[in-house]
Amino acid sequence: MNKNSNNRYLLLGILTIIIVWSGCNLIINNSLVLPSIKEVLISLKDILLSGNTYLILIKTFLKLTLVIVISLVIALTLALFSFKTKVFESFIKPLLVVLKTIPVIAIIIFLLISFGRNLSPYIMTTLVVIPILYEGLLTSLKSISQELIDDIKTLSNTNWLVLKNFYFPLIINFIFMTIIQSFGLGLKVMIMGEFIAQPNGTIGYILQLERSALNSSAILAWSIILIMIVLLVEILMTKISKRKMIS
Repeated sequence: MNKNSNNRYLLLGILTIIIVWSGCNLIINNSLVLPSIKEVLISLKDILLSGNTYLILIKTFLKLTLVIVISLVIALTLALFSFKTKVFESFIKPLLVVLKTIPVIAIIIFLLISFGRNLSPYIMTTLVVIPILYEGLLTSLKSISQELIDDIKTLSNTNWLVLKNFYFPLIINFIFMTIIQSFGLGLKVMIMGEFIAQPNGTIGYILQLERSALNSSAILAWSIILIMIVLLVEILMTKISKRKMIS
């Protein structure tokens, strides 16, 4: 299937969403439940014309980037230890299972008590993202040919140069893929945490205000903005990953 065909199907999918949205809006006929496309576009215009919007988006992006970087470092360290030592992999597994399965609302409640509303959403996002990154990185390390690993062991012990020049080039594409997966999930979890904790000057706080004002069109407008941000980041990361693969 060529690129033009993919673009046609993409446009068809978008058109289908618009048609279904418009049809449901006519049937429900209640802007509080489902505002019209026109109402959402007006709210979207108002949001985009506000200078404060871009300040909040920049802060959100920087915070999420910091969370992803910290989570990546922790996950990569744990993955390397698990890859080198089966005992450590077994030891860390229960903790990661707990982090993956425990309800997010339970995590945020404990974090709010311990760290307050300003830090809780970002600590919670880190705890949610780490298991995703860890599993992706460990799987990528395990996919490396054992023959290559045996060859490198005959030349040198595992150290920073070996990690940099041997392991990282082999798993760099997996790293990009796991970051792409973690970014979308991390953004959703972080905003949900902000919605619950309500730190000032955040997207979650604004959504809480719009909910209190029953402004459904603004909530959907913010959702569209966030979707576009995630899509742009995914496209950018995918292009970088492809360039790395070619080089």
